[in-house]
Amino acid sequence: MRLSSVHRIRTISELRELQRFRLVGESLINKMMINRIKGKLILVGFTSAVVTASGASAQVADQGLSPASNTYRSYQDASLARDSGLNQPLELLNDFYPAITVDVSSHDNVRRRSDFNESDLRIAVSPSLGYRTSIGRHQFYAAYAGTYTFHQDLDQEDAESNAVSAKLGLDLTRRWDLDLFASVGESFEQRGISGSRQFNQFANNGIDSGPERVDFLNYGADLIFGRKIGVLTGVLGYDHSESGFESDDLFNGNDASNRDRESDSIHLDLNWQFANKTSVFGRVQRTETDYDLSQPNLDSRQTDYLVGLRFKPANSLSGVASVGLTRRDFDESSRESFDGSTYYVNLNYAISPFSNIGLSASRFVEEPGDENADFYESEFIGAQWNHGITPQLVFNSYIKAIDDDYNIGREDKFIDWGVGLDYVWRNWLTAGIYYGDIERRSNIDGLDYDDRYIGIRLRSDLRTLLEGRGRKYREPSSFDYPKKTEPSQ
Repeated sequence: MRLSSVHRIRTISELRELQRFRLVGESLINKMMINRIKGKLILVGFTSAVVTASGASAQVADQGLSPASNTYRSYQDASLARDSGLNQPLELLNDFYPAITVDVSSHDNVRRRSDFNESDLRIAVSPSLGYRTSIGRHQFYAAYAGTYTFHQDLDQEDAESNAVSAKLGLDLTRRWDLDLFASVGESFEQRGISGSRQFNQFANNGIDSGPERVDFLNYGADLIFGRKIGVLTGVLGYDHSESGFESDDLFNGNDASNRDRESDSIHLDLNWQFANKTSVFGRVQRTETDYDLSQPNLDSRQTDYLVGLRFKPANSLSGVASVGLTRRDFDESSRESFDGSTYYVNLNYAISPFSNIGLSASRFVEEPGDENADFYESEFIGAQWNHGITPQLVFNSYIKAIDDDYNIGREDKFIDWGVGLDYVWRNWLTAGIYYGDIERRSNIDGLDYDDRYIGIRLRSDLRTLLEGRGRKYREPSSFDYPKKTEPSQ
């Protein structure tokens, strides 16, 4: 994955949730007004809103526990899950896009320890600001996104994430485009996530140390053929990533910098749209990863092959399904190579005008946080359900199962579920309450934990406050991450 994954899984999922609730909220409020005139229009309009909302929230993994968010490949950026961002255009007007989310949650086991539970109150504030403009026929987009966490008692767990990203889209000719992108920032590794370093590896002053910190840099380019014409498009892309890890203290003298690494990848995408809303796609990608230190020597070369289908046979149903092969070889002969199949499925279905479900499943190879492992396979399956109880009250729920199988015999299994209610108080403000439960069971002693939590959240898409500046048409919802060739949603 791109090194910004540590940041993106946490912050971008929150932004997508923000976008989803804004779309649902505005649509529902508008339907209340329409109902006074033409009641039947509610069903037609809200069906579209629900489908749009489910597409915006996309991954079940975006809720609750994020799988593998500390590793250099994540659920969001794994090559098997990517086909082409050409199908996810950044449809924004030339202007600023501010937003903020405030999340307050009470946890039974905030550090997700296996020896005993530590309850605490956690506050997370996530501001963001995007800006889009046109330079002639070219487009430029830049964004800042941050997350600041605070704890009532365990203040050593306080941490922050900051990232600045940019994309320049050059319209070269009628057939050719060039996208240049970059991101830089700092983040932190949350406790107990899939693939993370276990808490019992911290010693000496480790109990009083905070989570590992991560610095990242990512840049690259995509040369695109046929985006504006025809049914066949292609992308030739290059991506460079760097990450550096810092920690106060680690068991057996293993320094966090052992995980510092950089990677270079090149990929070729092809997309053929053979029907109005149906297309097949494929990707071939080659990635080389080099660690800064020789121990542990995990330098590797990975090749990924992927084919898939994107479809939308009706307004109520859309999805993407793909299968692939991954081959990873290590420079050090004593390391175990990986050669196996991968897959990715994401379906969104509106079961009624006011209710929609989402289903996701995947399997891919990941970078380990366990220094004794060469890799692990992560299998994921999840479902979510969103239901509009009233035009302003939205119920949401999800459940996920994750199975991480390490090549050293370690196996971690996660069950993660949650429910919530969100109230569209204003067209620019959504307030909600939620409950969640995360459980990990491992065949390695000292890794099991349970964390139950309840919280409240406020999401404000401040963009809507700018709508009074003489605009007479509905504007796109709040910004998303700069698009390159990213996962299908």
